[in-house]
Amino acid sequence: MTPPAPPTSPRPAHTWVPWLLAMALFSLVIAMAIGILKSLAGAGLVEAVLAGGTAFGATMGTCLVAVTAVKELRKIT
Repeated sequence: MTPPAPPTSPRPAHTWVPWLLAMALFSLVIAMAIGILKSLAGAGLVEAVLAGGTAFGATMGTCLVAVTAVKELRKIT
């Protein structure tokens, strides 16, 4: 009878790098759209950049929360 195989450590998740790049690019597109719309509405440069930065942060945060929630939900089932 052969001894059981030793436990293996889980593989490192290298899929985070493409996911982070995709989230950053998506957030950048949203931020640019908001900045352009804000400037077309008559806002100054500073106000448009601040609105774009806020949109970037909110979109990136939402993406990170969504991916983390999906990972946790997969552990449950």
